[in-house]
Formats: sequence, C-alpha cells, structure tokens
Amino acid sequence: MEKKIDFDEALKLADIDNVLLRRQKNGMMLSNYQIDVLKKYDIDYERYSNMQMLLFDIEEILNDDYDEELDAISKQLAEFIYYRDTKK
Repeated sequence: MEKKIDFDEALKLADIDNVLLRRQKNGMMLSNYQIDVLKKYDIDYERYSNMQMLLFDIEEILNDDYDEELDAISKQLAEFIYYRDTKK
C-alpha cells in the first residue's frame, strides 16, 4: 500500500536545503553537502577564486587518495562548469 505524503513532507524527505546550490562569499555556487565533503578533506573552498582551480586540486587529491564522495563532488563541479561556460 502506497503512503501519500504532502509537498512539505516531500521536501523534508528530499533534504533540499542540503543539496541546493547557494552562492558563497567567493562567488562559487556550492551546496551545504559539497562544502561538508570539502571540509572532510581540509579543502578550504573560500581560498579559491574560481571553480576550475578548486576542481584541479580535487582531482589532484583523488589521484593520490580516491574517495567516492569527493569523486562525486568533482563530477558535479565539472558538470556545473561545463553548462555554465558552454555557449548555447
């Protein structure tokens, strides 16, 4: 039997606040989840002036010490950069 839930309950279950991209002090668009993963690896995203430099350093870390969560963040950033910078 399916359980019916309302819209507000669905938002809570989706944990939208944790995955929603927000503009940070340095202008980058990052979610709370992405920031938490970066902190786990002592990556201070605020010291980067652009996402490309951040992505480069993440890739360097992944070359030495692979982590599934950090790899997912790397892919998300690469995709964001691609769609932001590709002329339509």
